[in-house]
Amino acid sequence: MPFRIAKGHRQRTRWAYAAFLALPVILFTAVYIYPLVYSVTMSLHSWDGMSPQWTWIGFGNYSSLFDDERFWTALGNNFRWLIFELLAPTAFGLALALLLNDKLKGAGIYKTLIFLPFTMTPIAVAAFRRWIYDPSKGVAEDVLGAIGLGALQQNWLGDPDLVTYSIMFSSLWWKTGFSFLLYFAGLRSVPQDYIEAAQIDGAKPWVIFWRITFPMLWPTTIVVLGISGIDAMRVFDLVQGMTQGGPYNSSHVLATLMYDVSFQRFQMGRGAAIAVCLMIVAMVIVLPYIIYMSSRIEDVRE
Repeated sequence: MPFRIAKGHRQRTRWAYAAFLALPVILFTAVYIYPLVYSVTMSLHSWDGMSPQWTWIGFGNYSSLFDDERFWTALGNNFRWLIFELLAPTAFGLALALLLNDKLKGAGIYKTLIFLPFTMTPIAVAAFRRWIYDPSKGVAEDVLGAIGLGALQQNWLGDPDLVTYSIMFSSLWWKTGFSFLLYFAGLRSVPQDYIEAAQIDGAKPWVIFWRITFPMLWPTTIVVLGISGIDAMRVFDLVQGMTQGGPYNSSHVLATLMYDVSFQRFQMGRGAAIAVCLMIVAMVIVLPYIIYMSSRIEDVRE
């Protein structure tokens, strides 16, 4: 009898585990797996988004993409965004966090001003920055003229060689607050005893930073760089809101090109092919980075 009771209890426990796991599995399948399979399937067909019939063309969408100059421009811009996202907002956020970590007068006001832009939506940031960059009545042109640097006035969003970097600068003003917040919180976990001991031994500030502070901030750095890398792959709002990929398709990234091809030109299969390419690029770049950085966390802990 006790054996039967124990066996029945184990069976009920297994059913309970299965019931609790079923909902997450169903949600994961519906939200991630099904759209992924649907997109890959669509990328192998020609479809205008309205016709009930899909026309099988195999890898025709991919071969046409690889012959499209716009695709390679967008892919190159994504890599530019990746380098920018990993370096600029991270460095500025860390520098500001180190500056305000000291007992600076009015630090609370500065913290609010630094983080406030990050609370804005990307489309609001795009509208604001477009007004600043306006070649006829923009603030940037007025400021450069007022301080005697009129020679530097440019059509910031109209020059194919400058437009991507102008949008990146807008992103820097917006995203620095995020990395600043994480680094400022991370500095609170750095043991002050180590820093005070180094100061007593006569260590210079830059030595203290490289030997003590920055290694202690490595877990925070991994989080910041990981999120920045993902953001670089899925950048869309700022580019779409400021230039819609122009001028002459020079500021397109893969996400905006996918939107243009799918919903402006009604080439849904080709747009799905761009989405698949974007997913593959993101996996190739982000996953090895996450694995490598996770191992570095273990090294820091040891």
